Amino acid sequence: MTMSKLNTNSAFAARLVEFINSDLFAIKSQVAKSEYWKYHSGQLRANVTGNTVEVSGESGFYVPQPTSVLTRVTGKILRGIKEPAKVASWVGRGLSSTFGTPRLFSHDKAFDAVMALAEVSVPILSRFAVDHRRLAGLPGVFATAASVNRHYKSWSGYEASANIYNHYYYQNVLRGFVGGDRITTVLEIGAGNGNFPSILYHDWAPIRMILIDLPETLAVSIPFLSSVFPDARVVMPNEIQADGLPEDFDFAFLTVDQLDVLRDGSIDLAINCHSFQEMTHEQIGVYFALIQRACRESGFFFTANRVEKIPCGPDAFCAEQPDPPNRMAEYPWSPRNEVLVHEICRLSRLVQLDAISMRLERIGKR
Repeated sequence: MTMSKLNTNSAFAARLVEFINSDLFAIKSQVAKSEYWKYHSGQLRANVTGNTVEVSGESGFYVPQPTSVLTRVTGKILRGIKEPAKVASWVGRGLSSTFGTPRLFSHDKAFDAVMALAEVSVPILSRFAVDHRRLAGLPGVFATAASVNRHYKSWSGYEASANIYNHYYYQNVLRGFVGGDRITTVLEIGAGNGNFPSILYHDWAPIRMILIDLPETLAVSIPFLSSVFPDARVVMPNEIQADGLPEDFDFAFLTVDQLDVLRDGSIDLAINCHSFQEMTHEQIGVYFALIQRACRESGFFFTANRVEKIPCGPDAFCAEQPDPPNRMAEYPWSPRNEVLVHEICRLSRLVQLDAISMRLERIGKR
């Protein structure tokens, strides 16, 4: 379990506590939590003390590290003292990455290889694959991992992590297809602690971000995004009226029980990264119907998820899991949409064994 302390102000902290204590923090949906999320949502914590929110968790928790090397090293030493078992895990991972077979790339090296069309990235030309030759020359596209790290640190104060490199790459892909369209309202489903929304909010300004997630995850993403953008106008789930979202906001947060407040055709770009793969089949169906309804004609839907994953709890290696596998090919895709990108993600195939399928669609209503 990882942990981070986020600074806020007393008024915002009081609003966050009010949300955590509200009825919306206990979801009514019977299909929202797979075995995976029944366990991992219980690992997420947001403890408010004065002007500080201490957040922690495992899955869905990818708060980047502060830029100070001393701060990072000190934090790791303290964690090792408090949790000695972590040390063996860190050593094991380090040895595996150095001597393991097959040898996988680090995320920064993989980012450079893919953007430079290195042979190892399999730069095949296809109308369903990203053309990195064309992409490299577009405005707003980051060509190297070093440029990503410099840019991200300049506005966030954090060091770029593996999760951050993933999302900058996805932003590059979106620039190749969505850049010419005016994007004003973005919906992300299952955004975790909010890394991708933070990047899009900063780089695509002015835009409005709507995040839908389990309440336990929102209790982490709300203070994280507020700490990065302290002047942003934030609307918490318990502050949203049944008749819809307010007109003026930068970040609006909804629980899985509040989908009806989104108006038809109000979304320009809908996103899901690495979380459909962990949901129940029923919940995936609910979200696909929402995306088709809430996105405008010729809007966009981008998703990157495991080709196949069984959403499982902590006892997966000793007890049979009840949830069926999620296969991206079997998601309820709409035949009315135009497929713009559909390929195995070039970046992910260099850094992990499980394939990530990446798909971008243009929404069709007729």
